[in-house]
Parts: sequence; C-alpha cells; structure tokens
Amino acid sequence: MKKGIFLFTFSCMYAAMSMAQNSKAASPDTVRNETVNLSEVVVTGTRIPVPRDVIPVPVTVIHRSTIEQREEAALLPVLMQQVPGLFVTSRGMAGYGVSGGAAGGINMRGFSGGPGQILMLIDGHPQYATIYGHPVGDAYMASDAQRVEVSRGAASILYGSNAMGGAINIITRQATEDGNRLSARLTGGSYGTQRYTITDTYRNGRFSGVASSNYERTDGHRPNSDFDSWTGFVKLGYDLSENWKSTGNLNIAKVKAQVPGQESQPLLDGTTDVLRGMAELSLENNYGKTRGAANFYYNWGDHKINDGYFEGGTPRPYLFNSTDYMGGVNIYQAVNLFQGNTITGGFDVKLYGGNAYRDPVSEIYADHVKLNEVAGYVLAQQQLRKFMLEAGLRLENHSLYGAEWVPQAGVSFKAAEQTSLKFSFSKGFRTPNMRELYMYAPANEELLPERSFSYDFTVSQGLLDNRMSTELTLYYIRGDNMIEVVPIGESRMQNRNTGQFSNKGIEFSLNCLIRDNLSLNTNYSYLDMETPVTGAPRNKFYAGMTYRPGKFTVSAGAQVIDKLYLVTGDTPQTTDYTLVDARAAYRPLKWMEVFLRGDNLLAKKYETMAGYPMPGATFMAGVSLNL
Repeated sequence: MKKGIFLFTFSCMYAAMSMAQNSKAASPDTVRNETVNLSEVVVTGTRIPVPRDVIPVPVTVIHRSTIEQREEAALLPVLMQQVPGLFVTSRGMAGYGVSGGAAGGINMRGFSGGPGQILMLIDGHPQYATIYGHPVGDAYMASDAQRVEVSRGAASILYGSNAMGGAINIITRQATEDGNRLSARLTGGSYGTQRYTITDTYRNGRFSGVASSNYERTDGHRPNSDFDSWTGFVKLGYDLSENWKSTGNLNIAKVKAQVPGQESQPLLDGTTDVLRGMAELSLENNYGKTRGAANFYYNWGDHKINDGYFEGGTPRPYLFNSTDYMGGVNIYQAVNLFQGNTITGGFDVKLYGGNAYRDPVSEIYADHVKLNEVAGYVLAQQQLRKFMLEAGLRLENHSLYGAEWVPQAGVSFKAAEQTSLKFSFSKGFRTPNMRELYMYAPANEELLPERSFSYDFTVSQGLLDNRMSTELTLYYIRGDNMIEVVPIGESRMQNRNTGQFSNKGIEFSLNCLIRDNLSLNTNYSYLDMETPVTGAPRNKFYAGMTYRPGKFTVSAGAQVIDKLYLVTGDTPQTTDYTLVDARAAYRPLKWMEVFLRGDNLLAKKYETMAGYPMPGATFMAGVSLNL
C-alpha cells in the first residue's frame, strides 16, 4: 500500500508541474486562495505575526475557502483531510458526544487529545473539558473559523500543559469589508440529516461584528444514534485608536446525543446532554516596533450523562453530572530592539476545576476541585542574513507540581528565494487531569507530569512562480512519565507514571494551482510508534482536486488509511480502508449556489472505533446564499 501511495503522490506532482508550466499566469488572489503561500503570516508558533517560511516549527494553515467548500457543520472533519498526521475518530453521520463511546478523539503523531496531549485553542486561549482534559469536538464549528493554524510538534513554550503533541488554533471570523454581509446554508440528506447555518458580518468605521448560528440533527445510521445540536457565536470589535483595538466574543454550544454502543452489544438509554460556553475579551496594541495583547477568557461546561444499560439490564437510577470551568489571562508583548531582532515576553495565569457526581450524597467523584497554573516565558528571534535563529524558555508553576522548565530552540535557513530549511527542538509536557488524579478506581494523587521532546527537520519549496508549494517534515519524538493504567495486586488497576515511548515519522504536503480554474492538494504521513496507541494510523494519505468551469464547481477527493489501531495491547486490532468523496455545485446567480455532495461513494465498510461501524455511501444536497 505504501508503494502505491508514493506512486500516486508523485504521479500527481508530475502531472501538476507539466500542466502548470503550460498554463497562463493566474491572478495573485487566485494563487493565494488555491495554494499554500510559504511566506504567509501565521501567529500560532510565536503569538505575533511571522512569515510561515521562517518559523522553525512546522505549521499547517487551513483557510476559510477550504473550510467553506467542505460544507461541514463541525470543523474537525476538515482538519483531518487537510493536516498530515492528524486523525479524528468518528462513529456516525454527525456528532461526537462525550463520555463512554464518544468519538472526536484527536490523534497527531501518536499523541492523543483524549487525555489532553493535543491542545485546542480558540484565538490563542485553551478550550477543553478540564475534568477530563480532552477537547469537545461538537463545540468547534466550521462557520466560526476564519482560518485554522495547526502547530505540528510540542507547543508548550507558549501554551503550557496539554500542548506536548501540538496545538490547533482556531482563529475566529472577522468582518473584513465595510457594510453588511449575510450568508446562509441549508443542507439535507441521508438518515434525516439536516444542517442549517446563518452568518452575518458587519463593519462600519471603527466597529465590526460577526454573528453566526448553527443547527444540526440526524436520525443516525444505527438505532439509538440520534444527534441534535445548536451553537451560537458573536464577536464584536472596536478600534479604540490607530494603535489600540478591542474585541470580545461569546460562543455557546448545546448538544444532545444518543450513544448506540458497540454493534455486538447495543446500548439502551445511553444519552448525553452537554452545554459548553466560552467568553473572551481582548485588548491589542501595535506601535510598529512593539506589539502585544492582553486576553481574558472563561470557559465552562455542564454535562448530564445517562450511561445506559444493555439488553436484560435495568435503567440507571441516577444520571452522571459534571460541571467544569477554566478562566485565565494571557499577556504578551513583542519588541524589535534592533534590525532583525524580535523578543516576545508573556505571562499566563490559568484557574480551573469542577465537580462530578452520580448520587450527590454517596457517589461523588470530584468535589469542587480547584487548581491553578502561573507561567512566564520569553522567546527571542534573530535574523542573520539568510538565517533565522530562535530560542525560548518558559517557567510554569502548578499548584500541585511546582516548577516546570520548558525550553525550545530552532533555526531556519532560506537557501533560495522559495526554499527554506528548518530545524527545531521543543519540550512538551502535560499535567495529570482531574480524572486521573481523583476519579474512579484507578485514581492516583501521586502522579507526575508527562514529558516529551520533539525534533523536527522541514524542507519547504515553492515552485512555478508560487503556483506550487511543497513541504516535507521528518520528526523524532521521545517521551517519558507517560500515564498508564497498570495492575496493582491481583484485582486492582491504578494510574501510574510507567510509560516511555519514541515515535518517528514523515509528513508531506503538496498544493498546486494547475490552471486558473484547476487545483490539487495532497498530503501524506507515515508514523512509526514504538508503543502503539488507539486511533493512530501508520499511513494516512489524502488527495483532492477542484475544477471550476464557469458557473460550475466540481471537486473530488480520496483518503487512504492504513494500519489504524482500533485496539492495542497483547492482541492489537488494526484496519485499513479507502474513502472517496465528490461534490458538484452550480451558481445560477452571483449570490446563490446549489450543491450535491457524496461521501464514501464506494460504500466501504469501515470503522474508526472498534465496534462502531460507519455508514456506507451518504449524500447531502443544499443551497448556499450570500447576500
């Protein structure tokens, strides 16, 4: 399979280069929308805007145009296609859920978002369920994202705990044009699935605003797999002066889902009722030689879960209830002391906690636990002709574990106008979450933080007047103090710091504007794990093409997954599959587009979670309006 993947990839590259050389020059705007611009500005690796080709740590950028084309309500399916090495588990037509049988598990380079090794960020601040430490996939909506920056590698120097395997930063929508812009999308399809999205952007002088709302529901492709969600997002901004601006946003997600259980043992009355919220206030300054921001945020969650019962059993007498919160502030300021130099200093405070119980009198798992983290960091960058040198250090103090030093260093070399070579070293860490410390039988209050060390070497190349861009990354990761559940005595299991691992792999991406109306994007990743983890494929490949003849748009893609671990341990279980999707759209009016989309067109039988088969071929149709 690996040989076939490589042959397909390089065949596409050869065809793309041949056709691009014979095509006429495209407009800069088209190139920018259809290809990865190596010199585009990103913020996730540094907190401040820096050209992507000089950041030592590899960063993948997913733009608004790519997000819109997928017509997904949730953001995670788009990321899985576009980011090499990133895999997300699913269990049905829509929705991920929480608790037992939940999907939405994020894996990147063998790190799992389940215990919190991959950090989700919204506009640079952390967003996850603090009791369990994991992201909540149903709270991250495609309509709210202007772009997404994925830092592939440890990002703990800037973001602290939970970023030991990488960081996914969702940069929210903003009004970029004066006046009012209203857009809506209505979609329906297989298994009674419906998706409705409405977004309004407004800008007038110094004031700007964005408001959006999503509703999604499905009957599901299995009995007892209904899903229903509503989300709302509001973001307001005001330019206080030429040098200062303020923004504030609020995001609410209300999700209800049924958990069908494994196919061999269906679950009855398995339900989740989840409320997630996020609020942020930001004050930014920019004086040219110095710029920075102060961000205040607060996240909260309220979960009510019925763990259900199997046929022949009895209904649960109590629901599982949990509430969690996380509030904090991050302040940073960058200064250019002299030519080619930038020094960024920051200060973070994070307070978090929650409670969990089934019977509020006799079955309490976490009784209003309160924890905190305080950190300071400095990151220095120096441009020396064709070299960019970077070094930084973070000191984090946790209320339970004391001080943790986090170094990072890297260098990038601009070998030619469109060629960059980059090397980076970074340390990552994760403090144990509340579940591991205090909840259920394996709980252990003596746990220590997990640690990892990542080494990345990246080659980035632009070709054909920036019509094509490629990036190849080789990485090696080693970690220790990994938390595992191990047997203690004859009948007891406990969380212990016993695990060590080393992962290495390859990540490759190619984007090409073949003709003005024909584009190709592809990515591939290979992961070699010393200790396999569930939800991590050895080989992952995606290739997609988009063709726009006149008022029509036609796109198709194929994803190949090889040796995905469904079960690990003494008797590991792996699977492999290929998925093909296609989309056709027609724009009869400038402000209207009708579309038809099909997924898994080969009707392959596959699963990304053991015992949870995915649907066969599915179809969605709808209309998009831009007024």
